[in-house]
Amino acid sequence: MTEVAKAYGKTLYELAVECESVEQMLDEITTLRQAFEENPQFLTLMSTPNLTKEERVGIIDETFGGKLHIYLLNFLKVLVENGASHEFMDAAKQFRREYNWENGIETVTVVSAVALGAAQESELTDKLSKLTGKTIHLEKKVDPSVMGGIRLQMDGLQMDGTVKNKLDAIRSRLLRTLA
Repeated sequence: MTEVAKAYGKTLYELAVECESVEQMLDEITTLRQAFEENPQFLTLMSTPNLTKEERVGIIDETFGGKLHIYLLNFLKVLVENGASHEFMDAAKQFRREYNWENGIETVTVVSAVALGAAQESELTDKLSKLTGKTIHLEKKVDPSVMGGIRLQMDGLQMDGTVKNKLDAIRSRLLRTLA
């Protein structure tokens, strides 16, 4: 994440706090992130030199005008005007980090071979909450290559209890023994 994205995300969060619209903007940013992940060509379009800044800002107005908090709409326009629309995704992540820090929330990415059931998610969330003393926000990813078990990533730490990791460790020990 660039320092520019961090600054944009932090500034937007501070503005949301000031105007008491944090929850609304968080919901809208989350929705935008998902939409841009599904349609990355939109952010690419907002960076194309074939369009003038005014045309790009017009597209933002047409697409999102009246649908987003005015400060978030203006934020998107500022990114486009400054040629920094590519920073949106990381700025949105920084906004979430600021929110999480202020509210005692820990984001944990859980990777599993198959989607976790509701009971498994609840049990994992409860255990991690007791362990960290924070409210847990799970980001779930499915990766069949892990074969089984789960891998957790949180706050720069990774705990890997996947079958793939265990098999890799056994393979590594066997290779060292044979060498």
